[in-house]
Amino acid sequence: MRNLFTLLLLCPLLSACLGTVDVGPGLDKISRGFSESMRWNDYKNAAGYVHPDARDAFREQFTEDKDLHVVDSRILSIDMFQDEGRANAVYVMEYYRLPSSRIKKWRWEQQWRLIQEKLTKPGVWLIENEPPGLPWKQ
Repeated sequence: MRNLFTLLLLCPLLSACLGTVDVGPGLDKISRGFSESMRWNDYKNAAGYVHPDARDAFREQFTEDKDLHVVDSRILSIDMFQDEGRANAVYVMEYYRLPSSRIKKWRWEQQWRLIQEKLTKPGVWLIENEPPGLPWKQ
């Protein structure tokens, strides 16, 4: 009886310690960070939001290009599949590339995945798929 009483007292304490798994910052915050990096031509920082398997392709697309000027950068929509730890997002960048001053749009349908290496550490959202070809590099 004494063991049962002790167990009943400890159960709430143990469950509070276990709690929910910390998944880190939400995708809305992470995707805004990616979008801001792109807006300010900080492609090195933006590459950090891309999964290592697709990072080289991203860097290849966005190398130092003094003729590229980003006018707007935003995530249009995000479809979450929280139970699967993934999401689909539509990213749009408006830009012009010298010598032209005509503003064009580039669209990337991104596949984000929550990568969690350890249950005790927060997960991180990364873009899994490579960007489509930029018009001037095709």
